[in-house]
Amino acid sequence: GRVPDCNLQNTQLGQRGSMRLTVTYKNHETHPKTDVSPAGGVSMTDAATDLLRDRILDLTLEPGERLEEKMLLARFGLSRTPVREAINRLISEGLVRVRGNRGVHVSPMDIEGILSLLDAYVLCERMVASVCKLDSPELADDLKGIQHSLVGAADRMDLLKITEINARFHGRIAEAVENRFIQRYSADLHNLARRASFFVYRREAKKKDGSSVLGDRVLPDHEKIIDHIANEDRDQLIVAVTEHALLFREQFEKMLRGPDFMAVEFRSIETR
Repeated sequence: GRVPDCNLQNTQLGQRGSMRLTVTYKNHETHPKTDVSPAGGVSMTDAATDLLRDRILDLTLEPGERLEEKMLLARFGLSRTPVREAINRLISEGLVRVRGNRGVHVSPMDIEGILSLLDAYVLCERMVASVCKLDSPELADDLKGIQHSLVGAADRMDLLKITEINARFHGRIAEAVENRFIQRYSADLHNLARRASFFVYRREAKKKDGSSVLGDRVLPDHEKIIDHIANEDRDQLIVAVTEHALLFREQFEKMLRGPDFMAVEFRSIETR
């Protein structure tokens, strides 16, 4: 089959200037202090990193929010040294930014940045599909196991877990490239995309008709990808992976065009 062309032109925002995401938290779950005592060989720094990453990805720590050390210690029951080391790790992951003398902040979610991220994601997925080793031992079986876990998380509507397992699914394919630089690039993109994914899934959970891109497209797409890998059909794999990667970008753009979306979820800011 013909590999679909990638239209990677950013959404036009007209005269409204750049747009920055602000999230409403009326019904958002609150998270009490969390026990981050190391268990099973996990260090305090690893536990603190995982906790803060999750709170960024599920938007508890808002895009652009300043991360003051005292606040993090009090809010999440963390210790000073693990927090400092965790922040450094999250900076390297792109989820946290240092803003000069204004301190450390959660990385913002602006439309231009998200669409640029998704452009890079589409290109990376096509590259991975083009060069991954289809005869890699246990690749198809591993993906089937990950897919089973994803279906379970979807049934529970565990949105953060869904984004984690989805990233693991695509990361397993990237491992089959057997190139650590490509694998790291893919992992970084999926980690950053998890926050936007969570936002889309949470918004879709409010739809009254019960439809969702997760159940209607993501899970079936994964099944096709697994089949093409098992059959070692690279041409069809590239087609399926490309369409799958473009899906989320198209879904995000569609959401932006919704009649009530900008009024509820976004505010205009002047272009600098």
